[in-house]
Amino acid sequence: MEDFFCSQTGSSIACNFASSLVNIDRTVDAVKNFLDRRDIVISQFELVFVLREALNNAVIHGNDNDSSRRVDCTLRLARNTINITVTDQGKGFDWRRQLGRTPVATSTTSGRGLNAMLRYGFAMRFNAAGNTLYLTKKIR
Repeated sequence: MEDFFCSQTGSSIACNFASSLVNIDRTVDAVKNFLDRRDIVISQFELVFVLREALNNAVIHGNDNDSSRRVDCTLRLARNTINITVTDQGKGFDWRRQLGRTPVATSTTSGRGLNAMLRYGFAMRFNAAGNTLYLTKKIR
C-alpha cells in the first residue's frame, strides 16, 4: 500500500496515510488545496489548527508513531457544514473521561487538542472505542 493517498469528489476529500508527521503535513496541504478551490467561508487558521491536532492525536497517541499503522481522514462539505472524520488503528482511549478534564494551559505541549477543537466551534463525538473522531462545524 502507498505511504500516502488522497482522493477527491466535488464535495469531499479522503486521505489515507502511514502514521508519520510528514504525512500529516501532506494531508493538511491537500485539504487546504481542496478548500481553496471552493468558496468556503471558514477561518483557515482554525481549520488547519484543529485538523493538525486531530491528525497528531491519531499518529502520536492512537498509532503510537508506528508507521506500519494507517490513518484515515475524510473532509465532507454539506450545505452549510464541514464534517471531518479521523480514524487511527490504535486501541482507542476513554474519551468520556478526557472530555471531562479541566482545560489545560495553551502553553502545554500535550492535552490541549480536544479543548481547542471545542473552543473553535467544532462539535465532536467519538466512536465507542475512541479511535474515530467526528468533527462538525457550521460554515457560511
